[in-house]
Amino acid sequence: MKYCALSEKGKREHNEDSFFIPKHNEVTLAAVADGMGGHKAGSTASSLALDVMVKDICRGGERSPEKLIGRAIDAANAAVFDLSKSSDDCRGMGTTLVLAMPFKTYYVAANVGDSRLYHYSEGVLRQISRDHSYVAELVEAGYITREQAAVHPRRNVITRAIGTSPRERADIFSESWKAGDILMLCTDGLSGTLSDEDMCRILKEETELDAACERLVMEAAYGGSTDNISVVLILNEEE
Repeated sequence: MKYCALSEKGKREHNEDSFFIPKHNEVTLAAVADGMGGHKAGSTASSLALDVMVKDICRGGERSPEKLIGRAIDAANAAVFDLSKSSDDCRGMGTTLVLAMPFKTYYVAANVGDSRLYHYSEGVLRQISRDHSYVAELVEAGYITREQAAVHPRRNVITRAIGTSPRERADIFSESWKAGDILMLCTDGLSGTLSDEDMCRILKEETELDAACERLVMEAAYGGSTDNISVVLILNEEE
């Protein structure tokens, strides 16, 4: 597997996003989190969630990746929730979370909130995760279209988040993939600014993973993103 990641504060004063990619093959995992609750609380929530989750996954002890991920997300949620209740500076904080655990022929992933997982294969980009947001529920119910959701005044209202309640439910799922495929994990500073078509075009045109990361973030920044912008790419190099 090959990983790359990039996070920029964009037009915000502080960067409340956090990401994880393995540095020394300590774990096959990548994750992105978008904190909320003010700059100190937001960045604390996102970094704490990822730190606790990665440490819990490294402990192992579960028979399946799905159970391991579920346990780690529960631990992350408890850590963020407990700190938000015990610290005045962190009161009300929370974070989105999207993660992927890639293997040779398949990956296991999970999400809470509106940070997204995309799967790029043979020139086609698909959103794999389902947004936990107010507008996503309206789209699913048939009240508005995806195009209307993109400009809806409440498009940033999420319905699930790590650390805002004692327990939170994550979507956990697995999909097959193959050599040459790319997984993209991102915050809404990217996916809320660039269309799926724009992101797909960039992944088609940039053959180097680092260059693709840089261009995705750059085009989102120049495209008018008003939020922090974070992206992680994972290339399946297995043959």
